[in-house]
Amino acid sequence: MMCMLSCKKGFLEITDNSNLNRQSYVKNLNTMEEFQRGIYMKLSESYGNYLPTVYPDLIADNLKPSSSSIPLTIQYDWSQIAQNEGDGSTSMNSVWTNLYGIIRSCDFIIENIDRYSDENQEKAKNIKGQALAIRALMHLTLTNIFAQTYGFTTDASHPGIPYITTSDISQPYRRQTIAEVYKNMISDLENAISLMQAGIGDCRQMNGVAAKALLARVYLYKGDYINAKKFGIEVANQVPLMSIGAGYPLDFFKNKPSAQTEILWQLMPVTNDYAVSQPLGILFDVDYCHIANDLVNVLIENANDIRSSWVINESGQWRVRKFPLNVAGGIGIQPSADYYVPILRSSEVFLTVAEACAKTNEEVNARAYLNAIRKRADPSIPDITTSGQALLDLIYKERRKEFCFEGFRMWDLQRLKQGVHRTDVLSGYNATLPYPSDKAIAPIPIPDVKLMGLTQNPSY
Repeated sequence: MMCMLSCKKGFLEITDNSNLNRQSYVKNLNTMEEFQRGIYMKLSESYGNYLPTVYPDLIADNLKPSSSSIPLTIQYDWSQIAQNEGDGSTSMNSVWTNLYGIIRSCDFIIENIDRYSDENQEKAKNIKGQALAIRALMHLTLTNIFAQTYGFTTDASHPGIPYITTSDISQPYRRQTIAEVYKNMISDLENAISLMQAGIGDCRQMNGVAAKALLARVYLYKGDYINAKKFGIEVANQVPLMSIGAGYPLDFFKNKPSAQTEILWQLMPVTNDYAVSQPLGILFDVDYCHIANDLVNVLIENANDIRSSWVINESGQWRVRKFPLNVAGGIGIQPSADYYVPILRSSEVFLTVAEACAKTNEEVNARAYLNAIRKRADPSIPDITTSGQALLDLIYKERRKEFCFEGFRMWDLQRLKQGVHRTDVLSGYNATLPYPSDKAIAPIPIPDVKLMGLTQNPSY
């Protein structure tokens, strides 16, 4: 059970209520809202932490460990081990535990919020909608890490993960098929969108626009390009790209009014007696990971592209500079962790729409959305005119560039049924992971396999 955290003044200004369980603490709509703010703190601490974000880039081809002596080299080498306990040094157990903890807390809200709806129906609906959308995102992340992608089998009948919809930890659960998991995620997001207001409001809270963008992502990963396009266009029409003049790319790491940013939802850094968030920027500050040379080449191939500044060569070693220092007002644990973590932004839906249009023979529209992303980064670059597979390749290249170090790379390779082919690999480690491969996904934690009878992933 997640600790109960409540708020006083600021969005995440908390006081410790960890000695209280949720049933005894939540007595009305206001205390339920405070409980939900505790979920946001847990998200900042766990989901905004570097591990879920660095993992997809590290096990793919964007990053490599700086040496063989640091953690995550086993994940990098696709040599994970099923564990009973542990902090994730040889598995992803900690992510499994943390994200399911958040899911259980969302379940508690969904189960109980209606009893307080008479106090303020709109607020109650909004709280419930946020919980539904967050629950869907946590399950999507767990699915990406612990299960093969939707297209792994023709009917998506292969094992997914447990889709847990009860806060009662005594209830049994099972691994559902990927088809079932996606059906549940889509249902949660559709319900969330129907409950929340159409606008964004505070970018630090899940909202209707962010839920719609997440639904577009789910449909894209499913290969349902018609619906990915539909929901992506709705979001793109509502939230335009942030221009360089408006502060792109630095300012999407800040908390700004929704009308001044392309951020749909972000997590704030948290440092206090009860929680510490350590986002990905902190790893690059301590030289934990190095950027792969082929990604460097993608980023610096056009010196006029503002994203070329995301890497810098220092004494012959390329260092990541995408994440700014000291832009959250000193909230973070240190300067390299003092930024708001983007979770959903309009750049993603633009590239989702570009890919979905290309896949549905709407290449004029595909080029328009792709050109919008490219010309935002370099206004002098000419429009592209390619078509067919060359157009798709440019879209995939742009996704790799725009979302590097934001937790997308491995999931893109897997859903496109592409293996990992590293041209720059840490000495002594594997360079190639073919598709499909059992080692593309992490082992299920042993306690869940033994106690709940969950089927372990093959080769573990």
